[in-house]
Amino acid sequence: MKKLVGLVMLALFLPTLASANLLSNGGFETGDLSGWDTWNGGNTQIYDWGHNSSNHAVGGWWAFSGWQHIDGINPDATYTVGGYLYDDVTGGETMRDGVYANLEAQFKKSDDSLVGTWSSGNITGADMMDDAWNSFIAQIKPSDYGTGITRITFKWEMNNTGSGAGRGVFDDLTVEAVPEPGSIVLLGIGLAGIISFYAKRR
Repeated sequence: MKKLVGLVMLALFLPTLASANLLSNGGFETGDLSGWDTWNGGNTQIYDWGHNSSNHAVGGWWAFSGWQHIDGINPDATYTVGGYLYDDVTGGETMRDGVYANLEAQFKKSDDSLVGTWSSGNITGADMMDDAWNSFIAQIKPSDYGTGITRITFKWEMNNTGSGAGRGVFDDLTVEAVPEPGSIVLLGIGLAGIISFYAKRR
């Protein structure tokens, strides 16, 4: 019986492993910027609230960014990339007059040369629901952007091309490999067979 329970737990747990976030500290749950390289990090702040049940998020004013490199990716696999951005209009401040946020997945070769880029585009307050978490998530295949890709550099950015004001708040940033349907089916068949075998033995 214990083996049967263990197999059922494995069946439930393996899909979670297959879709694990490849970013370190993508939800900023460490309460700091661990895992991220940053530009203008003095402008950033870790908040004690976040998307869904998250305890933290990262944000700030004017201009800042953070990025991570993910090596050894499969260019022919499908990846879920992106994250959530909060439109904070407290006190009438929103991203306007040149202020924008951006999420990027940069596809690179092993020598760090850029092949292509997925981008959310320059997001302003006009692109989001007020006082809410807005999703900017896509499914992409790196090989659609070129050849020789072995690395994804994921970047979040707040910037300003004018004299505007507004705060950008990011959370639950992700780069996840999407499990292939065939692999999931084969895994399910195999586990079902093992569970059936132990059930018959009982």
